[in-house]
Amino acid sequence: MHEIFRLLYSASQAVGTILLAAMAGALIVRFKLVTKDSLNVLSKLLLYVMLPCLLFTKVSASINWERLMEMWIFPVSCVLYIFLGLFIGRIVARICRPKPEMVPGITTAVAFSNAGYLPIPLLIAVVYIFPLFNDAPGGVQGAAADVITLISVFLICFSPLMWTVGFSLISGAGIKDLTLKKLLPPPVIGIFLGLLVGLIPPLKNQLCAPDGLFHAVYRAAAIMAEGTIPCALLILGGKLSHGPPKGAVNKRTVFAVILTKLIIFPALAMVYVAVLLKFNLLPASMLFILVLVVEAGSPPANNLVVMASLVNRKIEDGMAAILFWSYLASILTLTILVMLTIYLFKGYV
Repeated sequence: MHEIFRLLYSASQAVGTILLAAMAGALIVRFKLVTKDSLNVLSKLLLYVMLPCLLFTKVSASINWERLMEMWIFPVSCVLYIFLGLFIGRIVARICRPKPEMVPGITTAVAFSNAGYLPIPLLIAVVYIFPLFNDAPGGVQGAAADVITLISVFLICFSPLMWTVGFSLISGAGIKDLTLKKLLPPPVIGIFLGLLVGLIPPLKNQLCAPDGLFHAVYRAAAIMAEGTIPCALLILGGKLSHGPPKGAVNKRTVFAVILTKLIIFPALAMVYVAVLLKFNLLPASMLFILVLVVEAGSPPANNLVVMASLVNRKIEDGMAAILFWSYLASILTLTILVMLTIYLFKGYV
């Protein structure tokens, strides 16, 4: 029992760190130190500069063919999570019987998690707070870099699927309405460039090694990357600062999405991880386990509201309400999820 409380305390410290940083974003918006337009500018800087630089530098420095083969389960799991989420989301929508136009919104809210902006800072906080990562290869800094690499490999399939399947559901449009820009957003391009550099040793040496010919390019990208986590958390807090739109979606629907997305889905992911470990399909690494479980238990993706605002304004307020209450509930559920995952799987590593 003492160990459970110790793990719960560490988990609450990690989630609390993220919460406090996000609250700073909420406060600067509430006190009108930053306008909505300014927040949108910061979001664009994050999307087009900081996050791609972060993913590029961490992937290029830490990936090689051997590690990539070790991580094959992450893109496969991403596809599995999304299509299972679409199936379960459709069931949730049938049970809740919302307004017909909200059905695709509910379905995509269950299927598509916040796969990058939230898991990256959360799991980095976990790495620095939980003592079990102190002895990781490269120490806690090495473990933090591994977190970004693992999530990057997971995101290889996530973004294209969200902007094809997710976009099609929310907009009611066909694949013909998609563009290459949507299929390959800047973070995905950053991942692919990082893979290209990491998997070609001569290029990697010239770029990532301190004495490499192009190391200045790598260092410049690393400097840009340093703003990713604080900016992501400020934006998250700022977006949620004004609370949910009232009357946009019924309470039963919100409760069902929270129950499914934040409790049932990560519980299924734990069973899935246990099966993978039993059949030696997943390395016995707590980082690998945590990434797969947290990706399953994160709240819905912020970009779903962006999609709704662009192509289906009828459900924009409903999606915003679902996201607001889901993120609020995730403060508790993610704390318990991290604690429970480490407690249940510590015997495997």
